[in-house]
Amino acid sequence: MNVTTSKPLLKQLAFILIMCNMLVTNAQNIQETLDDINSRFINVEVSILNWPDDLKPHLGDLKESAFIALPLKKSTGKIPLLITLHGGGGKVWSIEKQLSRSALVKGLSLAELSGKELMLLEPNSFSSWDPKTLNIMLDYILKQYPEIDTNRIYVMGHSMGGSGTWAWIQDTPERFAAASPSGFSSVRDTDDVSKLVDLPIWGMVGGSDVKNVEPVKKMVHLLKETGNLNVRYTAFPEANHAQGNAKVFSAVECVDWMLSFSLKKEHD
Repeated sequence: MNVTTSKPLLKQLAFILIMCNMLVTNAQNIQETLDDINSRFINVEVSILNWPDDLKPHLGDLKESAFIALPLKKSTGKIPLLITLHGGGGKVWSIEKQLSRSALVKGLSLAELSGKELMLLEPNSFSSWDPKTLNIMLDYILKQYPEIDTNRIYVMGHSMGGSGTWAWIQDTPERFAAASPSGFSSVRDTDDVSKLVDLPIWGMVGGSDVKNVEPVKKMVHLLKETGNLNVRYTAFPEANHAQGNAKVFSAVECVDWMLSFSLKKEHD
């Protein structure tokens, strides 16, 4: 092999070595962040779920990993599942940053704050949430975790996560016992909310989140107009969009409220 032909090969090998080192460093950073979170949390244990290779082609733009929080005090019976959907900022964040953020002002922090006996699942996405891929994801989760009570599945999100929640519950409302779509603007007069008449829904928004106050109010109005008797609305005074997000993922009372509902009727 002469020098001329070996240079491109050496560059390729150098690039591969750099990428391998970056992957190793990234994995180490994620593990350190995870260890730090679990050293601080006292109610739940956080883990990272990597989607299997044969499932990935069916998950659209979902990122390769999701976050799970399970109660440290293990239950012998079925436990409810709360799914939290992140906002638009999460589309461009690394898994490490998303993990750190979730432990501060997202789903993982809410699971820790609430201290409830539930499983929390927070998927990550490169783009807007798609009900089709979310349903495929949920089917997989239910197979892997038979301890989940399928009568007590809940979903909530803020901003892009609120839009995703709103889209998902319209697509398959029968999967959820309650939902909380918050701080979003994708509410249309043409939305068919008749299928949501029996689904308890709590909409929240920052009182100074100018773009999203009226749409969330519209959602609540449409739901009440269709006959839904379990609708709540909260506007956090003077909270902007980012502050509204923090308020939503600190709303333990919303978790308590959702957990009071089940798909299973008392006479079943």
